[in-house]
Amino acid sequence: MVVERDEDIELLTPAGRIYIQVKTRSRPIMPADIRATIDRFNALRDEHQQGRRRGRATFVVVVNRALGPSLVEQVETGKLADDVEIFWPGCVRSGDFGQLPPAWADIDEAVAWCVDRAATVPLAMLAPDSLVWKLAGRVQAAAAGEAPHADHTFVIADLPSMLDQILIQLQDFPAPPEQYRPQENEPQLDSSSRVRIVSGFSGAGKTAWASQAATFSSSNCAYFDCSGTPGEALAISLVRELAAKLAGADPDAVRKILLPGATGVESLRQLDIYLNHEGLSSIVVLDNVHRVSAESIKRMVDVTSALRFVLLAQPLGTLSEIEALLGLAREPLNGWGVDDVAAAAVGWGCRGDAATMGRLKTLTAGMPLFVRSAATIAREDYEGRIEQMCDAVDALTNLTQTTQEIILAKVFGAFPISAQQTIAVLSLSDIGLLPAEINKLLDAALEMDERVVAGVIRVLRAAGVVEIYGNKEIRLHDAIRVIGSQHLSGMPSEVASRARIALKDLMVEAFERDRNTARFSLYTRLLLATGDVKTLVDLIGEEMFHEMGVAIEVWHGLEALIAKDGSDPEQRYWALDGLVFSDMKLGHLDRLAPRLAAMEQLINSGVLGEDEVLSFLMKRMLHHSNQGDEEGVRRAIRELDSRLPDKPVHRRIFLYNAAAALFRLQRYESAMGMVEQVIDQTFAVLGIRPEQVVGAKNAALWALINKPGLDHADIKRLADALELKAMVADKLHVLAPFARIHAMKFYSMAGAIDSLIRVGQDLADEFVGRHDFVGAREILEQHVMPVVVENRLLNRNLDVRAQYAVVLAYCGLYSEAEREIERLQPYMAGLTLQARMTLANQRQLIAKITH
Repeated sequence: MVVERDEDIELLTPAGRIYIQVKTRSRPIMPADIRATIDRFNALRDEHQQGRRRGRATFVVVVNRALGPSLVEQVETGKLADDVEIFWPGCVRSGDFGQLPPAWADIDEAVAWCVDRAATVPLAMLAPDSLVWKLAGRVQAAAAGEAPHADHTFVIADLPSMLDQILIQLQDFPAPPEQYRPQENEPQLDSSSRVRIVSGFSGAGKTAWASQAATFSSSNCAYFDCSGTPGEALAISLVRELAAKLAGADPDAVRKILLPGATGVESLRQLDIYLNHEGLSSIVVLDNVHRVSAESIKRMVDVTSALRFVLLAQPLGTLSEIEALLGLAREPLNGWGVDDVAAAAVGWGCRGDAATMGRLKTLTAGMPLFVRSAATIAREDYEGRIEQMCDAVDALTNLTQTTQEIILAKVFGAFPISAQQTIAVLSLSDIGLLPAEINKLLDAALEMDERVVAGVIRVLRAAGVVEIYGNKEIRLHDAIRVIGSQHLSGMPSEVASRARIALKDLMVEAFERDRNTARFSLYTRLLLATGDVKTLVDLIGEEMFHEMGVAIEVWHGLEALIAKDGSDPEQRYWALDGLVFSDMKLGHLDRLAPRLAAMEQLINSGVLGEDEVLSFLMKRMLHHSNQGDEEGVRRAIRELDSRLPDKPVHRRIFLYNAAAALFRLQRYESAMGMVEQVIDQTFAVLGIRPEQVVGAKNAALWALINKPGLDHADIKRLADALELKAMVADKLHVLAPFARIHAMKFYSMAGAIDSLIRVGQDLADEFVGRHDFVGAREILEQHVMPVVVENRLLNRNLDVRAQYAVVLAYCGLYSEAEREIERLQPYMAGLTLQARMTLANQRQLIAKITH
């Protein structure tokens, strides 16, 4: 049998060859689906007829769906060549073809059939499913032309020895999970490195990873759990395990390996010599090596050259010494990605939107055991609501202890007091901090000097509790943050207070130093936690506040502020203003009337200034436009026009909002006139011309506008106006080809993340409307998706990915589109009704495009 050479599969017999092509589709098979295959069959038939290939040729197409009407008619009327057969699920096979497997509808059906047949193998030494998966791994290696099947060929005479080899590989590995979910960027078991260390807390999935990887490895793999084995007995115990797997080897070789009186290291050396002689290279997975002396591990490594070792360890015990003696750095397991966390949680009876599943991943670090424990608690204590479970754990009010807390409490308890206190303080930050920032934070909270801090960080890093990233930022491991939070709650309250204030000040310094918006979400949460309501409310009045991913607890804090009796009227007003802006942006129009009424009541009290009055009038004007109240909008425009301060910036803001209101009223000509005034005036203020923007990079544009007196808000105002112009132009059916492209440039320069993503999506839709599907794909891949991922905007990511799946379908990448939209399905149950309908419509659109 030959795989992946001229056709998917070729069966060579004394009489000739059977060429088999496998086709998978998600719909009935049409003639176009097999046209290229038939053409190749014709070419191969000619080669046989001309004598360039020996024997008779027979051709088979195997498909996973029923035949469509056109193809059924061709088969029934004999329009296909006599030597061509088509097999589909449920069809009857006769003659020699009856010996071939049936056509399967999907992988699950194929595996079930193969496992059933594997159970009939005489004297089987492997479980049927293990045999199937191992053979599948060998076929995959042969398809890629890898040894020992570099010629893509399996010979019947080799099958007995091949099965003996497979027996060696899987015998002692723990059974992999029934449904294994790969971890993010998980390492490969096969590697050019002879010795590796894979480390993670208990529950990180190390053994499951090794078992699964060994199942699909083309190397001989063996597993040995070092737990309970003294270091001096490790070598001989390992040799006995490995020698037992050499049942198919020459008995003399086995006797030499297990020579009476030989030490364990000597026997291991003899085994290595035998493997070298036979040209074999086996992978030995040693589990729980942190419980064994480092010298014992080093001796085994030193006396071998053919054996490759993968050392699994928790970040405890002798691991640091093993790393030092072997000169190695541990490789981490990074946990499940958000998609897999969501799929697992939904499979265990839970629900939540993308942001909520992101919280679950952060809470558990995506570690399989921890995710399962948290999901079980959510299902049993919170009716499957992941959000409520996460809220309870964050607030330390969960009544059921998670497996994560039980396991990591032991890790935490083994640290000295200074390390425990450091973990507690660092648990306040879910982002990385620079070493200088760590020193300031711990000095303010715990009065630690730099030398003590450095020593503690070294201890925590060796234990895998803190991680250091490429830019030297230090971050507490997500999994242990909940333990740190619990400990912080038991420390004197002034420690937590000092820590939060110091951390908040560090965020401000970072903004002033490099305008790092990635820290904005933590900053707003710290404002709330430290009671700095005035600063928070001052920020809310700025549109940029709504661009950077505001944490949900901040909105809850604002709701509490406006409900609180006796709160400062100005603070209460701006809190309402921020909530109204957010509601308008997110489409929560039903919430606007009561909020605007409360704002009007505060205005009428006479205690607020003109800025508040103007802000209220603009918000009310936009609300009138959403309701279709043209007279209310016209009245608001007149009143605003009469009250505006004599400042150009106020005039531009007014014109933009008036244009936006007129746009909603479908007064497109008037809206276009106003918004073009805003664009022209803002370009003039920035000191550049529109033609200078065409083709310019952001750095070049910044050099043009970065002058004394620059108001950064003008950059975003120009982007807003350009976006509105593009929207009006669409309605008027006039061209504004650069409006959205230039809006994206200015949004990027302003750091207006949310608007950048929104306009990027609209631009992709614009490209789709022009049938420039490749351009739409490039916009999403190069300019939108990286921004979403970098800023961890998970709910926006869901929307962008669904759009991306549709664009992939338009590009003809049907399988990729279907896979992408399928990965979003676990989020469905946690979405709003409107979001569920949108996702369902996009899925239907993909199905329509692909069919």
